[in-house]
Amino acid sequence: MGIDRRRSGPLRGRRGRHRRGRDPPARRGSGVVTARGAPARPRGSPCVVLPYAVADGARNMAVDEAMLELAAGGSTLLRFYGWDPWCLSLGRHQEAPDRLLGRSPDDLRPGVDAVRRPTGGRSVFHGPEITYAFSCPARAWGGPRAVLQAVHRALAEGLCALGVPLDAVRGDDAEASVAEAARISAASCFRDPAPEELTARGRKLVGSAQCRRHGGLLQHGSILLEDRQRLGDLDGRDVGPHERAEAEVSGKGPAIGLNELLDPLPDGRLIVERLADHVARAFGAPAAPAAAPANPSAAIATSTALIRLATRYERVHRSGAWLWRR
Repeated sequence: MGIDRRRSGPLRGRRGRHRRGRDPPARRGSGVVTARGAPARPRGSPCVVLPYAVADGARNMAVDEAMLELAAGGSTLLRFYGWDPWCLSLGRHQEAPDRLLGRSPDDLRPGVDAVRRPTGGRSVFHGPEITYAFSCPARAWGGPRAVLQAVHRALAEGLCALGVPLDAVRGDDAEASVAEAARISAASCFRDPAPEELTARGRKLVGSAQCRRHGGLLQHGSILLEDRQRLGDLDGRDVGPHERAEAEVSGKGPAIGLNELLDPLPDGRLIVERLADHVARAFGAPAAPAAAPANPSAAIATSTALIRLATRYERVHRSGAWLWRR
């Protein structure tokens, strides 16, 4: 995916001269070097699992932004969370429709919050779901594409262990996957599955997005317990009583919830523990449920830093200027 920006051709001057076609010798202290002289992507620090929490939209996005900042400093972090009240999130660069400008989130959907994500894409309705957030240094663990694949693979393993009949992941090549993901990001998040996203019965179960900033990488996504995504569609008119009732009916949209795939639906704590265990172990942590992190002292120290950073970001996410920006 990336472009090798190393200079080609011979270096000027005797002391730096080497034959054309050969890479210059590695500098001391440059870290691991591949056979071609390019620095290898470093292995990230073991994943720290943070406790499950429920919060409103501004607080959840503020904590995710704090995770991104800590990732730039070298941390690998994972958390699962919920939404109270339910929330409509807009993509970072998504334009708010004219009819919503200057209105409060409660005007949009009575009793429903609204927030703008740090990641791109279009609107997502966060109702009955389990949301995950993973952050790490952008060059760690193989880089963004490898992280996307590893997180989805670990989530798939956890879901399969719970008995979820997932579809086979499409094996598109890297360039095709990136191109299709960019195309789909211009539509609603759950309207079409992007390559390597998790689906069941041909419908999207998990929707994810990434962003990078100052050397940090954040990936977060929704694991639907029920499909209520019609309530987050900003392209149509306001949802009335009839449409709201219709949205309650499962099985008619492009998305699918775990309630249609598992009977009975397991307790949410069990789902979180199973998924957290698989993802954390994929990124260097020993087996441990989310409720009891493998390294409690690291989790406590990280949580303290997160609280401090999240307080700063929360002011931004509660700003109407940020939420409804054009």
